[in-house]
Amino acid sequence: MPTDGLSPVYDETGAASARFLRWLAEKSDGVAGTRVASDTYAHHERCSLELVERIVERLAALGWITVHNDSGAVPPLVSPTPAGLAEAQAWDEAYADRDTRRRYAKAALFAWWDRVGQHQSGESNAEAFLWTREAFYCGRQLTFEDLEYAKDHLSLPTPVRVGVTEQGAGVFLSFEQLAQLVQASRPDLSESDTELQQVRELAEALTDASRRGAEPDPGMLQRFLQHSGDLAQAGSRSVGRDMASGMVSEIIQSMLRLG
Repeated sequence: MPTDGLSPVYDETGAASARFLRWLAEKSDGVAGTRVASDTYAHHERCSLELVERIVERLAALGWITVHNDSGAVPPLVSPTPAGLAEAQAWDEAYADRDTRRRYAKAALFAWWDRVGQHQSGESNAEAFLWTREAFYCGRQLTFEDLEYAKDHLSLPTPVRVGVTEQGAGVFLSFEQLAQLVQASRPDLSESDTELQQVRELAEALTDASRRGAEPDPGMLQRFLQHSGDLAQAGSRSVGRDMASGMVSEIIQSMLRLG
């Protein structure tokens, strides 16, 4: 699996860096040490030279490219390292895995949905997702089929109610919506995973009780929150390595800390 050195899902420089490394691997014919003028990437990607400079700085720090300052060019000449070429190859292999790519698409679609504030209007407009930075996985744009899969297999928790309580302003989710968030944060787990099933079952039981007008059982509520938090926290460590859903994990953990 590709590493998380770039976090190219939610970071403009990171997303561009992933695409730059794949471009550099192609321009150098996959030969480490082959020098390429990095400023030509600005024309290829139609981006600024300032962004290219940030990309070069990040990839050099990761040890995936070598910077050659002897030419005096700004941005400088660069060449891929063996580690960088191996990383680009790992990304190609990960992207070719349809199941992994689609699990990523589900997490990225939700993260985009949250970032653009769709929760305020209750509208999804998921087609716009394809044109955003989250729609790039391992340096490649997701396909329309990936988006269709994500839309069909991810129930976006809309609308999320935003309001004010005695404790201050906040975002209010149902138990079922929080369970959906937990599942979206763990694309590395299948929908039949026993731990995810337990979260869904606890959410269903708490929801049924609330519909009957009963107060939530304190023990059951504690188990639900604890189990949800544990899954999200584990996801922020393990899922991050396949560039999937660190942002969603952070959202959940913040909510659970707020109680």
